[in-house]
Amino acid sequence: MAELINKLRNGGVVVIGAGGSGDVISAHIVCEILNDLLGIKKCLPVAILWERWSLDPYPGPIPRSLVRNAEVRKCVYAGPSTYVERCGGKYVFRPHAAVVAEVRRGQVPAITLEYGVHGIVECLRELTSSGFRYVVALDVGGDILASGYEEALWSPLADSLTLAAASRFDSLVAVLAPGADGELPQDYVIERISEVATRGGYVGALGLWKEHAKLYEEIIPKARTEAGRVPYEALLGRLGVRSIRRGTRRIHVTPLSLLIFMLRTDAVIKLNKLAQELRNTRSLAEALKISEELGIPTELHLEIEIAKKYGCGPESLKANINTLEVRRTVRKKVMSKQAKA
Repeated sequence: MAELINKLRNGGVVVIGAGGSGDVISAHIVCEILNDLLGIKKCLPVAILWERWSLDPYPGPIPRSLVRNAEVRKCVYAGPSTYVERCGGKYVFRPHAAVVAEVRRGQVPAITLEYGVHGIVECLRELTSSGFRYVVALDVGGDILASGYEEALWSPLADSLTLAAASRFDSLVAVLAPGADGELPQDYVIERISEVATRGGYVGALGLWKEHAKLYEEIIPKARTEAGRVPYEALLGRLGVRSIRRGTRRIHVTPLSLLIFMLRTDAVIKLNKLAQELRNTRSLAEALKISEELGIPTELHLEIEIAKKYGCGPESLKANINTLEVRRTVRKKVMSKQAKA
């Protein structure tokens, strides 16, 4: 253990919020905890530029061409004043990467998914060549451990793309607060962690301390995250069952919500069929096609279907979107496409 911790201290770590933009809030928190508990001072949170529909009511991740007040290289470097323009500037919002940049008082690297795994790898190469040797793919909830075929799974694409890219580097997978996003149940995520452990993939675990509540109190009021605030709720002793995502999902806030499980990337990717098949993708369209060939519906399918049925843009936010019905429609369509393939 001491050898690995020394390597992380000396090499520097980037922590990617693997599941989408909201996870960068937790990536920031994890960087602070790694510093506090393990003395890893050189740690940088990295965002995936894909916001939830409630903030960005257009289907798909944010293309780099729509990001303003940011430095664009292989990564997109967001600052506190970074914003996104949709629909020719008719709809403008601030991504979570900018929120974290404000709290950290500096730039936060962000990744667009328009170039598939290739684009993520290019950004990570830029970061690892600038003094950060190790990559941690952080997922709040644990969907990154999914096979892809679980009935409860809603959003495997961002996690799987990030996992596929991380597997090309010296990396770990971190799962914070199992079950916190209301997709895979908490007990199932623990089963998957156990399966990783049987493959020799368990590295260790870290727990949040009471004092870490201050980290959340600084950033939570500025952010829109439901899964990301679950560890904070647990720190305050607010345990029990909660409804999230407009009542479409239920989560259990328990002492397990305070844990960060660290796992070997090579062991995790063996459980994730979608991540394995996405390794060589160079576009989002290619990634979507592969998911359909595998019969795995994704969050992109869900957002495309929402846009078809309810429209997109700020007007769609006024609609009473029945996401459960949309999800059933998406699953049928993807299964139908697989059957015809």
